[in-house]
Amino acid sequence: MNEKQKTIFCGIFVAVALGVGYLLGAGHSWHLMQQVDNLEQRVASLYEQAETAEYRQHIAEVELGIEQAALSKLERDLAANRDEVMALRAEIGFYQKVMAPEMSVEGVAVETFELFPLRQEGHYQFRLALIQSERKKSLMRGTLTVTLEGRATDAASEVVEFDLFDLANLAEDSSTFSMRYFSTQTGSFQLPTHFEPEQVRIVVRLEGTSKTLERNFLWSELVAR
Repeated sequence: MNEKQKTIFCGIFVAVALGVGYLLGAGHSWHLMQQVDNLEQRVASLYEQAETAEYRQHIAEVELGIEQAALSKLERDLAANRDEVMALRAEIGFYQKVMAPEMSVEGVAVETFELFPLRQEGHYQFRLALIQSERKKSLMRGTLTVTLEGRATDAASEVVEFDLFDLANLAEDSSTFSMRYFSTQTGSFQLPTHFEPEQVRIVVRLEGTSKTLERNFLWSELVAR
């Protein structure tokens, strides 16, 4: 190979090398551009997700604020209702003292005693509610005795009494109460066999006083309500 041919061959080789290098560089540049484009799309997507999350957070904060305001209003309404109830109870207590002092003791009264017949014959649920008709800071403590009175249906027809809490299988401490404003007691029981109920007698004894409160509820009136 003479010098001229060598020169031509070298020129061709350099040109081919440059072309290959250019192509490789262009391919690499295209790949980098694709990566940049993908990253830009990813960034845009993340921005969109962030904006959506911020919007949802804002909505949640607004809703939370509304709920908190509603809850605050409800608490104020409940407090106002409680004060109104206490005022009415105080008024009731005043009239009870004037017209029927035996209906309460130290501001405590039997508000209701109710019976609800259950599906099975001879089974009942009861609800007893005590109220504190006078506003006092200290708790009112005492004991309850609820007696179911009636007669045996056999030939003897003798007077029979049952502790209603025992019939309802309530815990031993159910006969004691510690209350401010009101106290309730509920239970279910079955009438004893060969027994005709006549009345329910409730006796309330408060701590710190020898006074007692007694209320009697006729069975016939209880089941007729």
